[in-house]
Amino acid sequence: MPTRIIKHILKITPDALAFHIVKKLVGQTKPLNLSEREKDAMALAKITKLGMNGEINAWEWGNGPIVVFVHGWGGQASQMAVHAQEISKRGYRCIVFDVTGHGDAPKNYTQWDYFIRDVTAFSKSLDDKIYAYVGHSAGAMTMMAAHHLGRIQAEKFICICAPSYPFPPIRALVRKLDPRNSVLSWYKKRIADQFEMSWSDLEKSEYYANPASHLLLVYDKKDRFVPHTEGDKIHSLCPKSTLVKTETYGHTRILVADELNIIVGDYLTAKNSATVTVSSN
Repeated sequence: MPTRIIKHILKITPDALAFHIVKKLVGQTKPLNLSEREKDAMALAKITKLGMNGEINAWEWGNGPIVVFVHGWGGQASQMAVHAQEISKRGYRCIVFDVTGHGDAPKNYTQWDYFIRDVTAFSKSLDDKIYAYVGHSAGAMTMMAAHHLGRIQAEKFICICAPSYPFPPIRALVRKLDPRNSVLSWYKKRIADQFEMSWSDLEKSEYYANPASHLLLVYDKKDRFVPHTEGDKIHSLCPKSTLVKTETYGHTRILVADELNIIVGDYLTAKNSATVTVSSN
């Protein structure tokens, strides 16, 4: 349905129905086409079923301490495959999985608490403790929220192009559909409820503040979806974190960049995480 028609419908329908339409539209997802590099990496993976009842599709490479990779909203496991395969060469068991509504997972619809629920269930079903989590975009933000809620633990957390709070879908929604403020407030409350906090607390990004683990923040200066200044904001909340900025990749191409493999690999293997070199901001 054309955007102009949807915008008109949202203007003339009651708040409850308009909210329902917004919720459904924003949550819709579809599988992505794999690049040749992603196909090659996935072909070399061991396929497994994890989760409490084997309901989560997962792929893994290598042996050693476990590193879990979490894709972003609208992404899928294959987006993290090239990076995970390369990190496995450092001596890690690297595992990627599809969050509900993404890739080969059930449903063509997702929401924020699916990320928190699935990374929790996935982690609990593993046969050993997790050394590190690597998350991209919304996947990074939700894994930090799960950590803040006490549901996942690791020695190290790595956030790649992560928003400080869920503002990207709100901005996109306002730009494309311009819903009434009352409908937008309902939608913000729904998001906040899924994080188990108020919207005002969500905006404070407290789930990033001083985690009990080492934290690496990686951003790219050409990212137009999540500005690299988000890294500065989160770093100010967690001064002990390490902030690294790349120069040329944007929001998703960074996932297949050799530079990212070096940054993350060095951080994982460093006994003192503070030894990772931080680029100029």
